[in-house]
Amino acid sequence: MKKLEFKNNYHTHTVYCHHAKNTVEENIKAAIKFGYKTLGFSEHAPLKVHRNFRLNLSEVDDYIHEVRTLGKLYQKKIHVLVGFEAEYHRSQYKFYKKLRDKVDYMILGNHNIGNPHLSKDLKGLNAFDLEQYGEQLEDACKSGLFSAIAHPDYAYAFYHSWDEDAIQLANLIIDCSLKYDIPLGFNINGIATKKRLMDYPNDYFWPMVASTKCKVLIEADAHDIKTMAKPSVEKAFALIRKWDLVKNVTPKLVIK
Repeated sequence: MKKLEFKNNYHTHTVYCHHAKNTVEENIKAAIKFGYKTLGFSEHAPLKVHRNFRLNLSEVDDYIHEVRTLGKLYQKKIHVLVGFEAEYHRSQYKFYKKLRDKVDYMILGNHNIGNPHLSKDLKGLNAFDLEQYGEQLEDACKSGLFSAIAHPDYAYAFYHSWDEDAIQLANLIIDCSLKYDIPLGFNINGIATKKRLMDYPNDYFWPMVASTKCKVLIEADAHDIKTMAKPSVEKAFALIRKWDLVKNVTPKLVIK
């Protein structure tokens, strides 16, 4: 049987996003303590119009400089990468391309429908919204900017039932993952706040993934260092085994 391990985390947040608890250095020290080999920082990318809960445009260079500087300081103990978790809309390709060129990698974490620089966050989705969400995800995969899809089942937390429209979105996500060879992020952070079957990690989505050859990348989505600690990781392992996803898990991110 394939051994289940989580030694490389590419989804980490810091105080730079204004809603995570720990500094860059605190995250690095914790990851070393927990035995990680790679720690990738993926701070919420800025938008053209400032919103809370993400980097400001004016903070981008400071964030990148701090991660790179501390990465060199601790390089004998852990491999540190700097990246972004970003929304995407094809009309804003140039904006996201400039961000991508500044860092080691970028993961898709779409929290909006429509142009993220204009639209509101996800709330009370309907079938049309799910379709639009799927179209944006496919556009992001086509862009070549993203190395992974963070919490691909995120939208379901704002939808009320596992119906034909929900299944259609799941099939689109799976098809994009396979076609563009982009792994799907199995989100540890979501486990702590999960209250319904539709919340992520979603009880219907992941068994569908298990029946495919999609790559699954475990992601702490750490807003608190405890998300990278053994108790949280073991909870994720339990769900991965329950949904027969062990064979899908890939240990490292292939950076695009």
